[in-house]
Amino acid sequence: MDEYGTDSDGVGAAPSVARLLLELRSRVDIDMRTVGRALQVRPKGVNAIAVKIHPGGVDVAVAPEQANDVALGMSGAYVMDPDDPDCFVSLPADYIDENYDALLVAAADAVQLRSAGKPAAPKRARAAAAPRASAAGGTRTATAAKAAKAAKPAPRPDPPRCSKCRQYELLASGECPSGYC
Repeated sequence: MDEYGTDSDGVGAAPSVARLLLELRSRVDIDMRTVGRALQVRPKGVNAIAVKIHPGGVDVAVAPEQANDVALGMSGAYVMDPDDPDCFVSLPADYIDENYDALLVAAADAVQLRSAGKPAAPKRARAAAAPRASAAGGTRTATAAKAAKAAKPAPRPDPPRCSKCRQYELLASGECPSGYC
C-alpha cells in the first residue's frame, strides 16, 4: 500500500490517478468497481460507467456533441467512437499529469452526466424507426408493438435420423454417415 491507499500490484494506479480518485470523491458521490486490471467509476446508485481507469490511461464519458471540445482541451486525448451515443474521450497514461486539472473537471462532469441518465438514442436509429411505422399503415399502438415484438418464429422440425442406428442425422443423399448401416 502506498500513501494514497492503492495497491501497486493491483490496478496499477499511478499517484496522479489515485489523487484524481480522491479529489473526484470529494466533489461527487461515486461508486468504484474493479474489472480485471481496470477500475470503473460510476455515480452512486447508477449502473452507467462515467470514468474507466486502466493501465493504458483514463477514459471519460462525455456527451457526443461535446466530445471534440473536451478532447481538444487535453493534449494527447482523442475521441474513442464519435458516433456512439455512449461517447468516451480517452487520455493515455503518459498525459495524465500534464492534463490533470482538465481531466478532473471532465471526470466530475462525466459523473454528473451519467447520474442524469443515459444519453438520447442517436438520430440515425430514430430516423430508421420512423419509416417502418409509417410503412405499416399509420402509427402503431403500444400493444401492437409489443405483440409484434413478442412474435416468435415457428420451431423447425427435427432433422431425419437413421432408422437403423438412430444415432446420426441423415445426409442429403438419405444415407447414414456412419457407413455401417
